Amino acid sequence: MRRVGLVVNPVAGKDIRRLVAWGSVFGNREKITALIRFLQGFLGVTRESFCFVYMPDPYELVEVARREATFPPRICFEKAPTPAFGDATDTLRFTEWAVQEGRVEALVVFGGDGTNRVVAKKSGSTPLFSLSCGTNNVFADTLEPTLGGMALGFFLEGAVPKTEVLSRSKVLRCFSGTREDIALVDVVFVEKDVLGTRAVWEPETVRFVAVTQSSPANIGLSAVIGRMVSISPKERRGAFAWVGQGGQRIPVPLAPGLVREVGVEEFGFLLPGEPLKLPQGKGALALDGEREILVHPHEAWWICLEDQGPVKADLRRILELTQGRSGEHGQRGHHAQTRPDDGRRGHQ
Repeated sequence: MRRVGLVVNPVAGKDIRRLVAWGSVFGNREKITALIRFLQGFLGVTRESFCFVYMPDPYELVEVARREATFPPRICFEKAPTPAFGDATDTLRFTEWAVQEGRVEALVVFGGDGTNRVVAKKSGSTPLFSLSCGTNNVFADTLEPTLGGMALGFFLEGAVPKTEVLSRSKVLRCFSGTREDIALVDVVFVEKDVLGTRAVWEPETVRFVAVTQSSPANIGLSAVIGRMVSISPKERRGAFAWVGQGGQRIPVPLAPGLVREVGVEEFGFLLPGEPLKLPQGKGALALDGEREILVHPHEAWWICLEDQGPVKADLRRILELTQGRSGEHGQRGHHAQTRPDDGRRGHQ
């Protein structure tokens, strides 16, 4: 039976940025209903048998969804034999196990940029179908889960060419000596040498921002760049900004309902394979919105843009390519009229 990996992160969408601003928490109840809608969309366009192998979690989100909805016999669920501690190691260990020996054909991720960053560390060439339910949702797709399920179904049924809907994502690799990590969207240096709640929402502590992509429609620290320039996920470049009290003052949406002015003192672009040295001093590196690495005063850290990150599925492109396709036969439907009636038909 064909197998799909499933990550539903119970912690996503609950960090302090939603508490200090005006964002509502993305609760577990909403994640359960989102998962059910996703699976119903998947069932609507597939006919084969599939097994969803899922990450265990302390709240048993997938188990609740299974109890509340009815699924046909051709769909089964299997809990992975990995531990559930309720932190990022759950996601890391599950992803590593799921992609070993090609156990799954795809990985479905319900989470934000932080969840997807952890998955991306181990996902290799397994395509990610990422649906947003985090605080920062730049990498993950903000799409109704029903449509995400349909996109996965069309993909697995072979309705679209893989080369047209799968692509390698960019990442920012940060490194110092033997230590290194990656970010999918942004790397930020903050002058605050504690990890604490991890999330960053105080602009006065930010000194440097680098991004793989940016848009004026994004929320989070990547919006420092997004308020200045747009960079698509498919472009072979990123960007950076040195931040301080001087320079151009720009309003940045750091979190839902939280807009603060940030001073951009210097701006530039990043190209793949060209390292850039980060600020030196006591502080922390935030990766995709969360402080992850403490930086010591005399430690030199670098970042480098790479274009060989995780493989990501373009859900909207899949849906575009399957417009007019019959879910039952995998063929385009027949239309009685392909152009507007000009009033001349029937008059010879």
